[in-house]
Amino acid sequence: LEVGLKSNGQRTVLRSTRADVEGGDGVTLEPGAVIVVSGGARGVTASTLKALAASHKPRLLLLGRTPLQDEPEVCKGMTTDAELKRALLMDAKAKGQKITPAKLGSQVRRVLAGREIRDNLAALRAAGAVDVRYLAVDVRDASALDSQFRTVRQQWGPIRGIIHGAGVLADKLIAAKTDDHFDRVFGTKIGGLKALLEATSNDPLALLVLFSSVAARSGNNGQSDYAMANETLNKVGALEARRRGATCLVKSLGWGPWEGGMVTPALKARFEALGVALIPHVVGAQMMVEELIDGASNRIELVLGAEPARRALLAAGEAPQEAFDIIVTAQDHPYLVDHSIRNKPVVPVVLVLEWFARAATAMVPDMELVACSDVKVRKGILLENFHGRGDRFEVHAKQLSNGNGVVLGLELRSDDGRVHYVGKAEMAPKAPEAPVSKASAGSLTDYDGPLYNTTTLFHGPDFQVIRSLAGISNTGIEGELEGARAQSWESHGQWRTDVAAMDGGLQLAVLWTRHMLGGDSLPTGVGSYKTYSTGLLSGAIKCTIQGQTVGRSKMVCDVAFTSPDGRLLAEMNNVETHLLPS
Repeated sequence: LEVGLKSNGQRTVLRSTRADVEGGDGVTLEPGAVIVVSGGARGVTASTLKALAASHKPRLLLLGRTPLQDEPEVCKGMTTDAELKRALLMDAKAKGQKITPAKLGSQVRRVLAGREIRDNLAALRAAGAVDVRYLAVDVRDASALDSQFRTVRQQWGPIRGIIHGAGVLADKLIAAKTDDHFDRVFGTKIGGLKALLEATSNDPLALLVLFSSVAARSGNNGQSDYAMANETLNKVGALEARRRGATCLVKSLGWGPWEGGMVTPALKARFEALGVALIPHVVGAQMMVEELIDGASNRIELVLGAEPARRALLAAGEAPQEAFDIIVTAQDHPYLVDHSIRNKPVVPVVLVLEWFARAATAMVPDMELVACSDVKVRKGILLENFHGRGDRFEVHAKQLSNGNGVVLGLELRSDDGRVHYVGKAEMAPKAPEAPVSKASAGSLTDYDGPLYNTTTLFHGPDFQVIRSLAGISNTGIEGELEGARAQSWESHGQWRTDVAAMDGGLQLAVLWTRHMLGGDSLPTGVGSYKTYSTGLLSGAIKCTIQGQTVGRSKMVCDVAFTSPDGRLLAEMNNVETHLLPS
């Protein structure tokens, strides 16, 4: 999303990296140090302050928008929204007053907000704060802040820290945004920070904490202004850290979504469906305190909760999707001549996996393909126009979820719209480390049947990649393969997988199916394909088939491709083969 270009041509991009809290220099604050907190009387900011009160014993000046007033006597003892509305409505009628539903709702919100503020003030004192004071003020008003801060300094001493947690939302798509929406969102975050810094310009600040959002890093549907405000917050934080140096610890904390607060039950369910973890209040509070005690001072902009998504989270009904064209001709895919049945080239399932991998990488270019899963053959493909104008297909990719990684739904369609293959692609920020293979084909006996030029393996020279067989058993088969590089396929595409080697693995699965069921078969599905290397493979490739289940006309097995040192190069799990009609 962000690219830096220097005058010498150097290109720089940002990458998220895990940063554990350990061995940092932290912040030194004396007990009773005065900390000003915007938005600190309610919500998630108040949750973090309870942990801070216990660890640092500060004096806290909390700034908020809600005037703290005594609630009406009729509300005492009422707890639910319905009870409060009923009590206020009856009171208004008793006084001969008319009250609209909107005004009634506003009164209830004020009562509940006041209760939350009082409860939090008491909780902060109980947690260890030396003193706590609440001030109803517009955080954007530098003049009002300056006036109030003078009184605080006289009574408590100089201000030693700022925690800027105030923020408002006005979620709407850009087309529906108004200037007022933008001004409220941006003004509270950035105008508020500007006013706080101006009003404390002569104070010896040792701490500046800015409550940013993961939306600043990856954006979010409906939150263009909120993302802009928080990203500006991040950059001001970086500037302040450089300007103030070692005398002040600066942190811009890009929070992920918290449990409760602005996250409604419906929104929580949506986050969970997208694979986005919510931050429990106790955990989030401890995270901030640990950052202030042990966090490294040179780590200013942080994302907390989960690794930021590489793309904005999905809005309801607005999943990103793209389509990619494929034209298969004899000129571009000459090797398919050797994958023919009755002189008609047939698209192998491993080539579909290759196309799925290319489409996924094209749609999410800053992530690595981890796996293709649930790959099913809806209808096999005979290339009717292979030697002429070619056969045209489309890979349709649709984003299904976007948490720490991205999951795509995939379909391969012919130009008449018929779906031939379906599957999913799982993308992650980096490829997993290659594990040591544990695959075993059991106690092997010699395989004495023919390999190629039979009805079982009909493959021509370009697909004849089985170099030797170690043996076969009732639980599997094992052999040595060559890949596409040995078959001189390099010039036929920017390969994401080794189609030749993968097909060799399926050929072994077909041989094992014949051994077990006594007939010819074809692969019909792949439960999952996992890759631990990108592109074509080199050298000898050991392939082990490990059988799972046996049916009357169907076999299921796992296929492992390993390097000479025993590391997995790729694996296909739950590979299905079905007997052909006799």
